[in-house]
Amino acid sequence: MEKEVFAEINPVGRDEFTAAGQKDYKASMMIEVWGFEYEGQTEIMVDGRKMAIYRTYGPKNTGKVELYAGERIGKS
Repeated sequence: MEKEVFAEINPVGRDEFTAAGQKDYKASMMIEVWGFEYEGQTEIMVDGRKMAIYRTYGPKNTGKVELYAGERIGKS
């Protein structure tokens, strides 16, 4: 089921890029969404690009959840 939400897109830092690589993902971005809008989705579409959500953090005290998205390395 697709769901359109407003989100803040942020780059990932070097540490996150390394951590994602250990899980066989190439980190692309961190997306912040309101916690009530995130329902455990495992994929996200940003500007026509489909990516996997490989890690989440939150909800934070602001009510937002951080979604870390990227592409699986070596996918076929």
